[in-house]
Amino acid sequence: MIKEKFEKLKVPTDKSFITEKIFDTNHRVGKNSKNQPCLLFKTQETDKRITSYNGENLTIDYNKNCTLHEKNKKISESFSILSCISEEKNIRDIFFDICESTFVNISKKPTILELKDLVQSIIDLFKKMSVVKSGQIGLWGELFLIESSKNKSACLQAWHNHPEQKYDFYNDNEALEVKCTTQTDRKHIFRHDQLISKLSDHYVVSVMLQENSSSGKSVVDLFNNILKSNIEKNLITKLKENYYKVIGKTNKDYLHEFKYDYDYAKKNLLYFKVSELSKIENTNPAISNISYTVDLSQNQNVDHLSKDKFTSYLYFPNA
Repeated sequence: MIKEKFEKLKVPTDKSFITEKIFDTNHRVGKNSKNQPCLLFKTQETDKRITSYNGENLTIDYNKNCTLHEKNKKISESFSILSCISEEKNIRDIFFDICESTFVNISKKPTILELKDLVQSIIDLFKKMSVVKSGQIGLWGELFLIESSKNKSACLQAWHNHPEQKYDFYNDNEALEVKCTTQTDRKHIFRHDQLISKLSDHYVVSVMLQENSSSGKSVVDLFNNILKSNIEKNLITKLKENYYKVIGKTNKDYLHEFKYDYDYAKKNLLYFKVSELSKIENTNPAISNISYTVDLSQNQNVDHLSKDKFTSYLYFPNA
């Protein structure tokens, strides 16, 4: 593990790096004189100048000459260096966690452009890193569906790449929206465009939640349970990126305060077809961004889902 290797390294007293190899390659994890975690990648030489990035939490320098400690001597080599410059423990933990899965299959000597493509997704994630206290219930519902499914890989493939995408889940012309509530009714807020769909297989799942601080599951629990499953490495990266985009750098102890009864959610889960839901009509193109509450209990739920698509793996009550 990258984090464990980093923690064993000493802090250099000068501007050099103390490092250890990772991923069975010449890439390295290192410490600089500020005790900051750095990943040093052995990249191919290029005549092109690639702009460095200096953000609030991360920096990246390409093909930079640096000094390493190697067997009681110092050597000078060229590396591309990704550094986490935040002093916050949560930020550093996320850095290690994301990098562990993002770079596990990196080639032994990637091009600068290959590395830049991999790093960009991490930069995008950390640009918006903050303490996020909203969206946790929605994330709980999405992780619950994946964790309780019969094929976590298929559901992760269908899961959105970003919380702001049009559909929560989409694959093979089939879509699913997730709505969660801690109330005792099925009243959910919808954007009008969520209910106007040209897809014949477009569903909404309504999940009623009940807090259970003693034996319930938090988003952290569901996240960790999915990670323990036998899923592809690229899907592990997708899972981690989607997770951190919502929870940000929120402390795990805080997240564990919000636990919901897993069995109650399974018993109180219903699916609805979007085409059959109540909705208002809007024929005026000058009016947009409409949102309203729909009481799904006034609509008929479906008694089955598709047989040959990703929804066939989702938990279905009494199935």
